[in-house]
Amino acid sequence: MSDNDKYFESDEFKEIISRYETARQAGETPYFDPEDLTDIAEYYYMLGNMPSAIEAADQAVRMFPGAAEPLAFRARMALHADNDTRLAKKLIDQIDDETHPEYHYVVAELMIFSKQYDQAEAFLEEQFEAIDDEEEREDFIIDVAMLYADYELYEKAAKWLHQYTDTDDPDYKELRGRIAMHRGNYEESERIFNELIDSDPYSTPYWNHLASAQFMHNNIRDSIQSSEFSIAINPNNADAILNKANGLFSLGNFKEARKFYKRFCELCPQEESGEMFQGICYLNMEEPEKGIKHLKKAEEIAPEDSENLFEIYQELAFSLSRIGKIDEALEYTEKMLNLPNAPHDEALVMKAHLLMEAKQWVEAQACYSQAIIESGGSAHIFLRVAISIYDLGYYDHAYRLFRMLDNFEDNENRTEGFAYEALCCYSLGKKEEFREAVRKACERNPREAAIVLCDLFPEEVEPKDYYRYLVES
Repeated sequence: MSDNDKYFESDEFKEIISRYETARQAGETPYFDPEDLTDIAEYYYMLGNMPSAIEAADQAVRMFPGAAEPLAFRARMALHADNDTRLAKKLIDQIDDETHPEYHYVVAELMIFSKQYDQAEAFLEEQFEAIDDEEEREDFIIDVAMLYADYELYEKAAKWLHQYTDTDDPDYKELRGRIAMHRGNYEESERIFNELIDSDPYSTPYWNHLASAQFMHNNIRDSIQSSEFSIAINPNNADAILNKANGLFSLGNFKEARKFYKRFCELCPQEESGEMFQGICYLNMEEPEKGIKHLKKAEEIAPEDSENLFEIYQELAFSLSRIGKIDEALEYTEKMLNLPNAPHDEALVMKAHLLMEAKQWVEAQACYSQAIIESGGSAHIFLRVAISIYDLGYYDHAYRLFRMLDNFEDNENRTEGFAYEALCCYSLGKKEEFREAVRKACERNPREAAIVLCDLFPEEVEPKDYYRYLVES
């Protein structure tokens, strides 16, 4: 769904929603045009109030059969809430005016949702070429770029945005900031969103994008602060709440992070990520039974093609193993292995880890070996094996594996694993090697350092400053 936060915070919309809710409480059906009813539906959808969103959209469809705005909205709900492309197509086919921009956008969105990217691009280019009015062409360009960006197809968004002429337009700048973030230009992204905030300090989308850029740039505390500004403007903004939860999680503050993931779940009950991260927080708080409850809820609500399923199964396997339910844990490793397009080699490492816990040494060794062979001897899988061996408590053997990683090709560009190597050296009392591993972790992957090493440093120390703290203390 499109992000209309700024409009929803306007006096104009506040007056509309107030009239609508007053009428509903009185049992009346006030007159609104289809655009207003669709805005009301989108507002409720943003708040996670699905029944009210459907009620407003269906009222618009009943009052204005064939109207593009409410039918397009309901079609998008069918895609995002129900993962139902057939229903979306059926709703789109009810739109009377096939020249309406909303019709064009939702037809293209259905194609994009179905991963028919070439067809979507050809369709959009055809509609664009048919537009004569220059202002309408500009509107079409920015809307298409936004559509692609919402599906994280940022290079396609950049291609369309390149045609846009009004470089002072806030929408243009916002898209530039999002594209810069996607390309890893976090400083540029932060600069753009700070500039936008200077001109519109009450925009929750700008604060949310800034928080995301800061998070990706490992400025975790700044990211949390930006999220708090966004929450102050709109306490029910799901993106801001999720950003703050992610920031707290990255700092190892799992107790507070879980509270914000819980709030996110209340606002977005169909999003499995909130339940998943609540479960992971509980695991880090040494409460595996509670963690399992939330992870199984995440498994229940996740769509079949969710990219989160692999991690959900993995965390369930870990947590079930921790409470002694090895057989059930191994069942989840089989689910991991059977996921289409999942990293089979990583699932084998997970299975080997559990077999080691069950003292099935021969079977475990076979799984470790198979994982390394299937990966083509990749450093990533070798590292996963080293971490697994460390977690099992075989510190000397894990240390030897970490040392062997130093001889892998392209080790100078490796970003993963240094925090775990530091933890291993710390456990063995190898102080100098611990300091060197912390240095590399801080330079190459502060986020991993935050999650793995947070218990070894004071809470007020930023992960990127862990090494400096060691040197100065």
